[in-house]
Amino acid sequence: MSERVFMLQVVKREFSAGYTLTELATRVGLHPELIDRFVNLGLIEFTGSTGDGELLFDSGVIPIIRRILRLRNELGVNYAGIGVVLELMARIETMEARIRELESTRLK
Repeated sequence: MSERVFMLQVVKREFSAGYTLTELATRVGLHPELIDRFVNLGLIEFTGSTGDGELLFDSGVIPIIRRILRLRNELGVNYAGIGVVLELMARIETMEARIRELESTRLK
């Protein structure tokens, strides 16, 4: 019984983890060429490709794309600046996680 549950969990993870370029573009409401441009600019990364060469993306790129759009549309940041901002935001998140970890260790 436990083997069957484990197998279902693996299948579910595989299915929900990947979007093709077309599926991702539809999901976020953008043209696939714009998503491809984000990849070429190094703003997002793909995780693999299909047998016919279409790019595959992890669901984790969706919030990154939303950040890119907000920075571009609402704040007027150019794509080069967006790369810098995303890198700094990632570093801040890492440092905040480390601070929380150190604080929780100190309180124990």
